[in-house]
Amino acid sequence: MNWALRLRWLWLEKTDTGRPWASFKINAHPSVKAFFSVAISSVVGDGRNTLFWTDNWIDGQSLCQLAPHLVQMVSSRAKMRNVHDALISRSWVHDIRGVITVNVLSDFLRVWDLTTDWVLTPDQEDKHSWRLSSSGLYSAKSAYTGFFLGATTFKPWERIWKSWAPSKCKFFVWLVAHDRCWTADRLAKRGLPHPQFCTLCDQEEKTINHLLVSCVFSRAVWFQMMKSVGLQHLAPNPACSSFEDWWEGVAAFSAGLVNTGLHKGLNSLIIIGAWAIWNHRNSCVFNGVQPSQSMVINWVKEEAHLWYRAGARDLSNILMLQ
Repeated sequence: MNWALRLRWLWLEKTDTGRPWASFKINAHPSVKAFFSVAISSVVGDGRNTLFWTDNWIDGQSLCQLAPHLVQMVSSRAKMRNVHDALISRSWVHDIRGVITVNVLSDFLRVWDLTTDWVLTPDQEDKHSWRLSSSGLYSAKSAYTGFFLGATTFKPWERIWKSWAPSKCKFFVWLVAHDRCWTADRLAKRGLPHPQFCTLCDQEEKTINHLLVSCVFSRAVWFQMMKSVGLQHLAPNPACSSFEDWWEGVAAFSAGLVNTGLHKGLNSLIIIGAWAIWNHRNSCVFNGVQPSQSMVINWVKEEAHLWYRAGARDLSNILMLQ
């Protein structure tokens, strides 16, 4: 949001030259300036408020895009030349410095052709448009949204961060979603000591998805937990290989249980279950504890009551059934 607000000053500098501070140089982060350069397009009138080399004034594009090799031969100071001054007597030609290569010459001829017949309108000011809004005017909202164009959506974010759970438990399932837990597969990739098979079932190589939904021990724990709320059919089955996909399926089914009240608190219960299995696995690895389903179930029940007393009111409907 800070960068989105900083863009406002660049916008005002460009569109409202009557401001008292308009003649002062505005310091902005290079990323902010780069974003601004692609977010604004210009229609040339008299050419006095549009930069020849860097602004998007030729069919919505800049010479940085149309002639990149040539622009590299122009100094930073020369890039501040406006369109009016550049087109008068073709002054832009004198901005070019350095060795002329084939690519530079090709770009030079292209710029020559593009600007040869360009006619300025002396009695009309340049117009600038903000590309990210339908009105063509800057707004902080459109600027902020623009920073996320092309971003990848993290699907389980709402189930993780909007559910009631201690921060450490939310962070744990966030690591699970990104496959960043230190299970045997990650330890093996880094050449660190690791058990060959899952500590809880001793059958397969341990990954975080195996530990939470594929392991027969974990599936039995989930079955007992889901059975206590009458949703045992939602427990992971042998075909489940992804904790995230399984949780997404449970969340989709629970959306239809609004009238029963069970949909509230179900995400918290799943976070408790995953946290309990992970901690029991750690106890087995580091403290020599023997795997015990009853121990995990009892721990989940005690923890759920503590969460409820601490503020997880949505767990009340589930706790009443246990």
